[in-house]
Amino acid sequence: MAYIIVGTITNTHGVDGTLKVRTESDFKRDRYKQGASLHVNIDGKRTKVTVERHREHKGMDLLDFEEFSSLDEVEHLKGGTLEILAEDRPPLRTDEFYYDDLVGCTVKTDRGRVGVVKEVFEVPQGTMLRVETEAGGETLVPFLKVFVKEVDTESKMIHIDEIEGLL
Repeated sequence: MAYIIVGTITNTHGVDGTLKVRTESDFKRDRYKQGASLHVNIDGKRTKVTVERHREHKGMDLLDFEEFSSLDEVEHLKGGTLEILAEDRPPLRTDEFYYDDLVGCTVKTDRGRVGVVKEVFEVPQGTMLRVETEAGGETLVPFLKVFVKEVDTESKMIHIDEIEGLL
């Protein structure tokens, strides 16, 4: 079975078993809705959990699971990942992509290769690609149709318009 990482448990929050999570996935409303199933992976050992409650606090996601009700029960989960089965991902519409399919894609312009996508994340303005450039630096590219000409996840290639000031 293939698993997809949707978040990393960074810490606990409070004394009632709430976990602080850095989400590394799209579709978080679906992933964290009450009753949703996830797997906690600690050093390759997975435990199935059920979301009881989700809320956001200071840019992080806070999750409570039905299986845990105290700080002592969740303390050992810090540093673990939250995962779903790849087959449980919802189908996509045209021009939609899973974040993990974009990571590792080569970004290019009409003039040549820019770099490789290292991370995909959300900001209030939309989705951003963190690209490690050929020169060894980093640049952020908005994942918007105005900038992105073509995405081919099969060949791991993203073609963008080279708009002045973007790169």
